[in-house]
Amino acid sequence: MKKHRKVALGLLSALVLMLTACGGGGETDDSGGGASGGSGGGDNTLIVGMDSDLKTLDPAHGYEVYGNMIYYALYDNLYRTYDTSTPEPSLAEDHELDDTQTVYTFKLKEGVKFSSGNDLTSKDVAFSINRTMNLKSNTTPITENVKSVETPEDYTVVITLNEPDASFLVKLANNAFAVLDSEVVKEHGGTDAEDAATTDTAEEWLNQNSAGSGAYVLSEWKQNVEVVLDRNEEYWGEVKNDKVICKEIPDVNTQIQNLKQGDIDIALGIGVDNASQLEGQDGVELSNYTGTSTTFLLMNDDPEVGGPMADPKVQEAVRLAINYKELLEICGDKAVLPLNIVPQGFTGALEKETDFMDLDEAKKLMEEAGFADGFDVKFTVANFDTEGMSWTTIGQKIKDDLSKIGINAEIETSEIGVVIDSYREGKESFLLMHWHPDYMDINNQLAFLPGETIGERANWQDPSDGKIGELQTTIQTESDEDKRSAASKELQELITHDMPYALLVQHPKVLAYRSNLDDVNYYEVQKISFQDVTIN
Repeated sequence: MKKHRKVALGLLSALVLMLTACGGGGETDDSGGGASGGSGGGDNTLIVGMDSDLKTLDPAHGYEVYGNMIYYALYDNLYRTYDTSTPEPSLAEDHELDDTQTVYTFKLKEGVKFSSGNDLTSKDVAFSINRTMNLKSNTTPITENVKSVETPEDYTVVITLNEPDASFLVKLANNAFAVLDSEVVKEHGGTDAEDAATTDTAEEWLNQNSAGSGAYVLSEWKQNVEVVLDRNEEYWGEVKNDKVICKEIPDVNTQIQNLKQGDIDIALGIGVDNASQLEGQDGVELSNYTGTSTTFLLMNDDPEVGGPMADPKVQEAVRLAINYKELLEICGDKAVLPLNIVPQGFTGALEKETDFMDLDEAKKLMEEAGFADGFDVKFTVANFDTEGMSWTTIGQKIKDDLSKIGINAEIETSEIGVVIDSYREGKESFLLMHWHPDYMDINNQLAFLPGETIGERANWQDPSDGKIGELQTTIQTESDEDKRSAASKELQELITHDMPYALLVQHPKVLAYRSNLDDVNYYEVQKISFQDVTIN
């Protein structure tokens, strides 16, 4: 069928060319919408529909979910990650690690040029890392374990850490470690000095220009409208298309309609609850992937904030009252149930059984906690979604399940920005939230533990007499992956019945794209590798 359709399109194209040649200076219909995709951008233009949260295109400031999709296109890193959490060399040819497990020596790929034509050398790597560290931005914490960056030779970089970090190569794939053209950035107000947080002014320029060695250069960014990228003629690798246009299309139904019409080539906003509108659609392909975004319930461990939700027996009753089998059905194909804080694909990940629910035990725990008759509690659910799955849909499911053990979860909705602020301040008693890893390693998930980012938001005090901390240290620093895996499993089993969370679902990602595209793949860090996509 596809072969016949291509032949037909080829004949049609030839006919159009003949008519155009005969028609002289007649009007041209440039409204686009052809079935081959890429409306208005030319035959070798890739058009992506998305609903992003982009606030900056300076990789040293970026912290948004879709940021790395753009940063990976404009910039390069020493290492990158693709379809697994295993880091792969990019600008680095190889590396050596000393006996202390804290000194990394990287040999750089020679002959790489920035889009300016300047050679990429060790001084650019050092400048970029130091700039991120000193900007004190949202991105800076990824670099906080870096003690120093030295450049003994043009193509040698030595990075010394404060303490061993088994996830360091994976962190290098984050935009915090993107390599910028130091000469160009300095020309436009950039600095890597210790006072960069107050003296660096390059972000404004980098929001409309790029200074990288990636496959593309930034042509234009209209926030909340579109990002336009052009092929970087200096790029050292292969690029299969000439231009990428990422259009902001917040309404998923509009994305669906545009994809059907061929006005966009890829739709990134499709969720499991609306993918059915594209099933069987001529010219459209659908692919499902298991993502790493996980929804969870936070039950504040501080009695003054959480009230009855701070009781460990109530927390366990909540976990046991949830019908996880039905949650899986709601969230769709490729959804999985993490046992707790470690999602599938990460070191030592364990899964929850679909029959984890135990209403009798949950009711017993409620009675032991002194709440045999139940109680009312405010349940904060933002107007948001995870991979297209509405939080209000999940929240209603949780409310229905908890009603069976006497908990009346009174849903209170609000915009995500309002909820995030209260959540970060540790003021929410009971809420639905999600977590998307900043980098593809189990160390990122340790943010849930006592004293760490999410642990502090839950006001969680260590119930294990230090055992959690011991396992955490092993996971963070152990270079032997088998030992890390064993510590990961022990940690999950230790906290699964004694934590202020109920981990719900690891959500699937639905990718929808035109059938005339080849090599369209979805990666957790960079989303779409634009340069690999062929437009037929």
